[in-house]
Amino acid sequence: MLGRLARWLRIVGYDTAYEKIIPDDVLVQRVLEEHRWLLTRDGHLAKRKIVRDRHTLIQSDHLFDQLRQLRTELNLSLNLDAETPSRCPECNLLLTPIPREEAAPRVPLFVAQQHTRFAGCAGCGHVYWPGTQWAHLRAQLERLRTQ
Repeated sequence: MLGRLARWLRIVGYDTAYEKIIPDDVLVQRVLEEHRWLLTRDGHLAKRKIVRDRHTLIQSDHLFDQLRQLRTELNLSLNLDAETPSRCPECNLLLTPIPREEAAPRVPLFVAQQHTRFAGCAGCGHVYWPGTQWAHLRAQLERLRTQ
């Protein structure tokens, strides 16, 4: 129910476990065993004693309202700059810089010709670069931080 939020949190560097379908008992066990903070829209789940003081009940269905709530309540920085250790939005592993020569065969030709900085995910193999979507994400996060 919070898949988009999970992707954005990963992009800005937060270790964010997310599974589309997971039984409540398994989810609670994972929160406890992995010392995670539970983000949920499920008010019934949030009322369980076992997750008290280990959760945030997300109020909105809208991504930017969700991010704003987390920035305010959990003091999340939501930075997206060169120093941010981004994670793969797909599998949550830290992205690592990869040389242009290694990235070139794995990206479209025009991307390989136009960009010099690339990052890769050792888990799923995706390659990322700071293109126009990256600039758009940074602008949206900056707008969010200043509101």
